[in-house]
Amino acid sequence: MKKTSENSHAARFLRGEIPSHLKRPVLKIQPILAREGNPSVNLGKLVEMIAGYAELKELVCVKSAEHWRETIEAIGSDVDAILPLSNPCYPSEIWNSCPEPLAKRGLPVIFWPLIEFNEPDFWKWSARDMLRTLGVEVHLVKSCEQGQWLLKALAMRRFFKGSRLLVFGEQNFPWNAYAVGMKMKESLGTEIVVKPLSAIRARYERFDDAAVNKLWTERKERFDAGTVKPEELTHAIRSYLAIKSILEDEKAIGFGVNCFGDLLVNGGRDVPCLAQCLAREDGYIASCDGDFCAMMNMALMSFFLDAPCMMSNMYPLSYSGAIKEHFGNPLAAPAKFSACQGRLARLAHCGFTGVVSPEMTPRGVCRLSDWGGTYEMKRDGRGCGIDGDLIPGAEFTGSELKFDGKTLIIAKGKVLEATRHKGMPHCEATALLELNGLDGFINNISREHMVLIYGNRIEELKILCDTLGLNALVCE
Repeated sequence: MKKTSENSHAARFLRGEIPSHLKRPVLKIQPILAREGNPSVNLGKLVEMIAGYAELKELVCVKSAEHWRETIEAIGSDVDAILPLSNPCYPSEIWNSCPEPLAKRGLPVIFWPLIEFNEPDFWKWSARDMLRTLGVEVHLVKSCEQGQWLLKALAMRRFFKGSRLLVFGEQNFPWNAYAVGMKMKESLGTEIVVKPLSAIRARYERFDDAAVNKLWTERKERFDAGTVKPEELTHAIRSYLAIKSILEDEKAIGFGVNCFGDLLVNGGRDVPCLAQCLAREDGYIASCDGDFCAMMNMALMSFFLDAPCMMSNMYPLSYSGAIKEHFGNPLAAPAKFSACQGRLARLAHCGFTGVVSPEMTPRGVCRLSDWGGTYEMKRDGRGCGIDGDLIPGAEFTGSELKFDGKTLIIAKGKVLEATRHKGMPHCEATALLELNGLDGFINNISREHMVLIYGNRIEELKILCDTLGLNALVCE
């Protein structure tokens, strides 16, 4: 098991090789040298720097204006960006005298920093402005680190293009995929596909006890079976196998189930809490309540940052009346956190902190229990819930992707404690958070569902938002 300090910087836990459609693609870059001579960027060092997530095509050295035009026109559809290279300190380049091919081709242009000094190539200031005026997407990168994140962000465009997310159940919450799901496709390229709960249940019989036992034998080391009933654990695993088979058929990148608006209120307890954790191990995104905005938000986080994240309901403690009405208790913070008043919130969902992946917990293990219920919907010993604590003291970034698919609300914070609530069977555990800019977050909030990822990731997310055309609304 990992130590607490290590877990707050853990990468996503992936079990073995994952399908290609669940991997951020390797970015393909076409380097073009403006004339014979030494390139302004050391390509050997660049290749080493970007290994694993981007690669350079064979260098083309421009011989003439006609050769330049032919080269740009002939760039294949597998190329994601153009890397123009000049000889040091020469501002009179072919893209200045003949910029039209770049405007016509429409590929992003990247002016890489001077690697030896880790500085932007300031000779490209004017070229950047001129090309942008002609409609060319130009990135004059400030540092090698910023450039590395830029390449990953550009790869996310190809990743999302033609991707699919599945939501199961009635569309009776504000995250109604029939009403606003198309906004995600318009903005990012991901289609939101709605299926009934019966699509999952119809596949249960495909997976016998042998298949269930085999999966649990392979996967149980990250879970403490706790007090969950054996028959409910079996059912939860069978649910995952059914859901996974649909994800595979649809080549989807993730799923969510409308529990409170459909599954639970109609008496079902085949909740997909364990299925979410198992799906994440297999490379998928999984979120509660069929909230496709949260699902897209999680896809932005995990596939871009290569780190685990989770979502849950965020309750500002200043709303003590509403919280007491919902939980039967205001869930007030201990007096020792009084200096943080105005920035305090709790994270909670279905009796526990939320569906926390094991790698985000202090010990790298989640406890299984019966589904936790709510103050209004009592637990009855059925179902299989996830009880996992967040890491006290860990810095995090909270975010919400709005319904328009174009605005990402971002704030940084700190996990103050993992709280256990005695005598509250519908709320056994929450995470107490200090969220910087909480007022601004609330004023612009999209939903109660917040996505949390460890670390201060604001600068990286700003690069991602700028690259994908999203508005990064940072609350400080």
